[in-house]
Amino acid sequence: MTEGQTGAATSLAAKLQLLLRLRREPDGHIPSAREISSRTTPPGYFRPEVSHTQVNDLINGRNSNPTTTTINALGRAFDVPTAYLLPGWDDLTALTVFQSQPDARTALRLMDGLEVEDITEVVALLKGIRERRGLPESVPETPVPPDGFDQPRQGRPRRRLSFAEAAQRAAEDLEGL
Repeated sequence: MTEGQTGAATSLAAKLQLLLRLRREPDGHIPSAREISSRTTPPGYFRPEVSHTQVNDLINGRNSNPTTTTINALGRAFDVPTAYLLPGWDDLTALTVFQSQPDARTALRLMDGLEVEDITEVVALLKGIRERRGLPESVPETPVPPDGFDQPRQGRPRRRLSFAEAAQRAAEDLEGL
């Protein structure tokens, strides 16, 4: 579960939206569905495994039941453990450590069969190590967004045209041909 939630698992659409925001570039650009789709292209292939329409439907919650192939491709596209995109696996930080650090997997296996008091002792030891290294005592379940994360992008604001303005512009464009 993400921080602040009690009991409710995060939806696939919410996870994908979070990953999009976390992948925001320094200029504020959030990857488009087409960019994400192109990242699902396996090495040596020309076509992506997931179409941009399918990516868009998943991000917007119109499709909440993708295939395992789609989940694997999206995990590669966002560079996250595939398990994060599955229901009930909301701790992105723990899954990333689990996937990238073989010793972390060994530590978890060694905890099998230990009593709660023993595991609490291991957690206290890890917190002490973090304190000695000047790291915060706790680690959030999802990475902290970079500075300026929720700031709007700089640039010209979009202006919606009225129906009459759009018709006028279309007529002018046709006359120009």
